Amino acid sequence: MLSALRTRGPLTRAQLAEQTNLSRATLSSIIQTLLSKQALAERRGEDPAGPGLRGRGRPVSVLTLNPAGGLALGIDLGQRRIQVTISNVAHEFVASGAIACAERTPWVRRVELALDLVDNLTTRHEISLTALAGVGVGIVGPVAADARSERVELVRETVSAWFGVPVYVDNNTRLAALAEAVWGAGSGVDSALYLRLSYGVGGGLVLGGRLFAGAGGAAGELGHISVDRDGPACPCGGRGCLERYVSLTTLQAQCSDILDARDQTARDLLADAGTRIGEVLAAACNTVNPEVVVIGGELAETGDHLFKPLEAALRRHTHSQVHRTVRVTRAALGPDAAARGGIALVLTTALSALDQEASRLCIPPRPSTSAGTGGTPSTR
Repeated sequence: MLSALRTRGPLTRAQLAEQTNLSRATLSSIIQTLLSKQALAERRGEDPAGPGLRGRGRPVSVLTLNPAGGLALGIDLGQRRIQVTISNVAHEFVASGAIACAERTPWVRRVELALDLVDNLTTRHEISLTALAGVGVGIVGPVAADARSERVELVRETVSAWFGVPVYVDNNTRLAALAEAVWGAGSGVDSALYLRLSYGVGGGLVLGGRLFAGAGGAAGELGHISVDRDGPACPCGGRGCLERYVSLTTLQAQCSDILDARDQTARDLLADAGTRIGEVLAAACNTVNPEVVVIGGELAETGDHLFKPLEAALRRHTHSQVHRTVRVTRAALGPDAAARGGIALVLTTALSALDQEASRLCIPPRPSTSAGTGGTPSTR
């Protein structure tokens, strides 16, 4: 139950019952226990019946994790920008800020800038981090499942030593995917495929509110699907990868005004990029059959000049059962998406003690029996 609140945010009792499949009596007992332990808070929500039907039935209330129960910190060490966002366990964002950095800024310096930004935010907003539960950090580039790279270890060890809490590191595009699934355009669905079109091209797959990493931690790397086997070599080791054709870096080299849809050259390049992207998304959608495809990044801001050819190619190359059910939409979150994803990673990973207690509460006690002759239960 706590996992549902942590993943979805505030929920009504009816929504919790749907998420947990618990009986009404069991759910009510667990809720009362966790309320008494101040692990949960209950507050009145908006009346979904509308103004014309107010006064009928009981007031609507929602349950949430107790805002005083802890904080989570998200950091995005992006290529050109460092973002820090702080949230409580009730999904309330209490502070956020960003600073620019050069693309070639060393990783040691990036971490220092991020920690300085955390200090500035906590001082300005008078936030104490004594209840910090964990830190989620997004970095550029691949993050292996065992996360043993020098860069990952540097980030994890430095941040952990600074705060003394668990630190979780993942690719920042995958973290943005998780944030969109929790708070953005993919919220409320069980399967969301995310694609970010920026100076690099990456993606992420979220299933059941959790980031799907795959066996080696590379799930969702849509930018490295080949669209031309004879195309240019890619640093990933492949050839003709999608990123080599539709990244902002590549397109701006061909048209400096690529984000200006009034430029005919830009429109032509966007149409070609949209078709290539749609073909790759079609292959991905045929494989995982997501409910929603979320497109983020600067290139998504070009609107229909990109999306119309993208959606046409997606329809043309997907199975009918796939394209009838999938929805394509622009990302809803801003530049702090990856930092928010770091927070979501903490909320779904680090806070497990209360989940274990709630699980024990869900296990019904064994029926009491008295032993009879021959070891069979007594019928008296």
